[in-house]
Amino acid sequence: MKGAGDSEWLRGQPLWYPASESTPEHLVGEENPGDNWDIASGSEINRGWMRQRLEPLGPRILYTTAWAPFFLIASAIPLAFPGTTPNDQLVAVSLFSFSWILLVVGFRRLQDGLPTPAKDLLKKFYPFDIALISPAIVFFLLHILIDSRLGWISFALFAVAQYRAIQNIISLASENCAIWILPIKPDDYSEAVLNQGWSCVSANFRIGTLARWDGVLPEYTASIAGMTRGESRYVTFTLMHRLGVIHDAFSDTFVTDSRFTSLLSSPPLLIAGEAWSEEYIATTDE
Repeated sequence: MKGAGDSEWLRGQPLWYPASESTPEHLVGEENPGDNWDIASGSEINRGWMRQRLEPLGPRILYTTAWAPFFLIASAIPLAFPGTTPNDQLVAVSLFSFSWILLVVGFRRLQDGLPTPAKDLLKKFYPFDIALISPAIVFFLLHILIDSRLGWISFALFAVAQYRAIQNIISLASENCAIWILPIKPDDYSEAVLNQGWSCVSANFRIGTLARWDGVLPEYTASIAGMTRGESRYVTFTLMHRLGVIHDAFSDTFVTDSRFTSLLSSPPLLIAGEAWSEEYIATTDE
C-alpha cells in the first residue's frame, strides 16, 4: 500500500476521492486519539503524531468482486440447459473457475504484506469459508461417481461460500486505511521510551519493525516501525489485520471496541518526537 505524493503525503491524493473536488478534510469513520496522545493539529501545535491516509481499498476490488457472482451463475446455465454450447461441461467449469479466480485476485490486491499466521485451521483460509467449500468439493466428486443431481447441492454450497467470501472481502475493504506517524531523532529512540504493553524488537532506531504490541487483539496485530523520508526519520504506528490489510487504528470501528482500549488509550512512545516541517502542517491547516 502506497502513500501519496509530496504535497498530499499525509492527507492523500485527490484522485482517491473522485466524489470530492479536493482531498476531504475528514473522512467518515475517522476519529481523533484521546488526550493521552500528543497530536500535531496545526501551525500552533506542530509536535506529535499525525495520520497518514493510505489509498482506499474499495476500488481495488470493485470490478473483480462485482463480476464474480455473474460468472458463477453463468456457469450453471450450460448444465441446466444442456446443448446450449458446443461443450457444456467445459464451458461450465471454465466459467465457474473464472468466478473464483476473480475473487482470489481481488483479495490478493487487498493485502499489504505477508499474512499473519492464524492458529485456527479454518481461519487460515479466511476470507474463504472452507467449512462450506470442503463439503461442496465432496458433493462435486460424488456427483461424478454416484448421481449427477448431487452436483446441484455442490453448486448451492459453492454459491453460499462465494457470497460469504464476498461479504468478508467487502468488510475488510470498507475500513479506512491509515498509519500514524511521529517525527523523531534516531538517538531519541530506545527501549526505555516504549510505553507499557509494547515489546521491544530493536533497541536502536532502524528502518523496519521497532516494537510489537503484546496484548491480544481480535484478528489484528499492532506494531511500530522506523521509516525515512528525505532527511527526516519517523516512527509509524500500524494496525494490521492478520491477512496483511492495514486499517486506521483511530476509526469508529476500533475506538468503540473495548478490546482495543488498552492499545489506543496511550501512544506507543513516551516522547512527543520532533516538530513537523511546515509543509506538512500547512497541509492540515488548509
